[in-house]
Amino acid sequence: MAYTRYKGDPYWKRAKVDGTSADGTPYRRGERVFFYPRSGATYAGDGAARASAEFDELASLEG
Repeated sequence: MAYTRYKGDPYWKRAKVDGTSADGTPYRRGERVFFYPRSGATYAGDGAARASAEFDELASLEG
């Protein structure tokens, strides 16, 4: 998708520590997670894919 990126946009990254995502899904160190830097929310598994798709859809509506 081609859209303007802004500071604070969520992004995919590798988890540095084990944890639990915002929707309650546990994840392990090294797994790919979708991270929202402004709120600190992290999503893993299917929730991460849904959060990423939702963000991409909303970002494409911007311009």
